[in-house]
Amino acid sequence: MKRLTFTLLSAAAIATPSVWAHDWQSSRPDSHAPISVMGDHTHKEGEFMLSYRAMSMNMKGMLDGDEKVSVDDVLTAYKKDGMNAMAPTKMTMHMHMFGGMYASSDKTTWMLMVPYLENNMDMIMRMDMPTTDAMAGMGSMAMMQTMDMDMPMKMNSSGLGDIKVGVLHNILDRDGHKLHLNLALSLPTGSIDEKVNDKVMAYRMQLGSGTYDVLTGATYAAQNSFMGWGAQAIATIRTGENDRDYTLGNRYKVQGWLQKPVLDNLSLSARLAYEDWDNIDGEDSELMMMKMMNPLADPNLQGGQLLSAGIGANLTLPAGNRLAFEYTTEIDQKLDGPQMAFDDSLVLAWQMAF
Repeated sequence: MKRLTFTLLSAAAIATPSVWAHDWQSSRPDSHAPISVMGDHTHKEGEFMLSYRAMSMNMKGMLDGDEKVSVDDVLTAYKKDGMNAMAPTKMTMHMHMFGGMYASSDKTTWMLMVPYLENNMDMIMRMDMPTTDAMAGMGSMAMMQTMDMDMPMKMNSSGLGDIKVGVLHNILDRDGHKLHLNLALSLPTGSIDEKVNDKVMAYRMQLGSGTYDVLTGATYAAQNSFMGWGAQAIATIRTGENDRDYTLGNRYKVQGWLQKPVLDNLSLSARLAYEDWDNIDGEDSELMMMKMMNPLADPNLQGGQLLSAGIGANLTLPAGNRLAFEYTTEIDQKLDGPQMAFDDSLVLAWQMAF
């Protein structure tokens, strides 16, 4: 699936007949990619852009490979004599992303992204509960009789995420076709020490990677007189090991989109994206025992692949303002599990160029 998706997106990016060529129009609503695509456009020398994105992502249910796994299946598999077991039921991640861009030349645009994260997870804990007969038999062997009891739990973490600084460099801008290189450095400003009841939370509930990460790739976009389209490939490469003795897996993403202006200031979009990410290298020592009762704490159950589709809109407004939204849902996914599955996400955004 990974190679097929990459081939299709690459073909869509380069199979553009020259008879469609026309000058790039930055005032059109489809001059920006769907709002979920980061680092999608550059600016003219001296231009600034400020932006704010509100993003919400939902995860629910669990997969092992591409097979659904129930909460009861996980709790039964992880419940050992004298030990508790835990399984997630759903997770919501809200992100507030503040961004800025500045073009030092027609070829080079600098960017800054500052995220604030709010993670919320619902879980079930299965524990031993003495039976009524055992309670009545105080001091006898009956005290050893127990039954399973499931108790709902909630976890949350919030704070500054990993700040990203980067540069976009144009290598093609001709006849309605644009191509630029993406390069960014992710700084370890997000906490990896988030706790609940004085115990370190699982990897997914942390706010950052704890390492300096390099994001590199390329973005292509094109317009003709009646539509716009584009593609992007980005790799997130982790460097070194964080202070808790692990490194998040590398992440690779390819995506392509089509956009259709329906009014002078409004365009609609459709986007297809494929992501592939690796398991964690190393392990947080404080989670070694936890992984025996909770799959979220297992560094070898973090990798996966996801194919998703999004629909959205861009709306241009006076004085350089722009509003945008995109809704994304999963098409297919395969996870090293049991692991929480992606469900859907929504992005709402405001941008102002000046």
